[in-house]
Amino acid sequence: MYAAFDIGGTEVKYAMLSVDGDFFHRGSFLTERDNGQLILNQMLDVISHYKDLKGIAISAPGFVNAYTGFIEKGGAITDFDGFNMKDYLEDKTGLPVTVENDVNCVALAEKWQGKAKKLEHFLCLTIGTGIGGAMVLDNKLYRGASFAAGEFGYMITHGLQGSSIDKSTLSSTASVYGLRKRYAEIKGISMKDITGVEIFEAADQGDEDAINEIESFYDHLSTGLYNLYFMFNPEKILIGGGISARTELLEEVRQRVCKLNDYIDENIIDICHFKNEAGLIGALYHHLEQYKTEKKDETVWKG
Repeated sequence: MYAAFDIGGTEVKYAMLSVDGDFFHRGSFLTERDNGQLILNQMLDVISHYKDLKGIAISAPGFVNAYTGFIEKGGAITDFDGFNMKDYLEDKTGLPVTVENDVNCVALAEKWQGKAKKLEHFLCLTIGTGIGGAMVLDNKLYRGASFAAGEFGYMITHGLQGSSIDKSTLSSTASVYGLRKRYAEIKGISMKDITGVEIFEAADQGDEDAINEIESFYDHLSTGLYNLYFMFNPEKILIGGGISARTELLEEVRQRVCKLNDYIDENIIDICHFKNEAGLIGALYHHLEQYKTEKKDETVWKG
């Protein structure tokens, strides 16, 4: 049995998994973004309740060296900047530990057991606080020279305003955070007082401001997808994140991307098979590959 953790900006999900990705136990706890040590202590507390663990698999935000477990930039959790999570947890537990970027884990999950099992060229894009991404090219997960590949959220998709890129990147224009920020500014309220779900609900009830901001959100997201298609020419672009559960999202972006260029087959854009479990499953797969642990199917794709 393996312990898997998916560290997110809002919560840390965890599960005990079999070598085939079957779930035995699962749970979560809230993320204290400003207290990395507390997150580590809570993870260790979870681990202490389970015996006979073979290893610990972690999905984490930021620029992660998937081989050494060193986190150069911890994304939303700045306490993890310049931190080797693998070494720390191995020292504390005596168990083998692996750490991989969160969206890379989504791609690994989709390639292992999801919609990308038969694909050799595909992208994953996750929408949440920011925009994350991962690339599988020529049947291999591409991490880049310094493990920063796939950070699609840094892509500039909107005209620069002065020397700042704060309002011009895909993360600022097509993330749930960006949507909330713009809507809150229009309404003169705090971002803390509005969620992405509530903005969509307001649009459903005819709120013109919500409708306009959601239209802008879809437009910018579609521009990003258009750019990614012609940069990488993938077989699929899989969209993940909580907002991907919105039934209309897929049709909205497909229509917009194909309107930009009808060369693009709308079926190339799709929703990830795995939802909240993707990071856990992908982290486990990465761990199994790193330690070459026995699997029932030894022909499984090698990420």
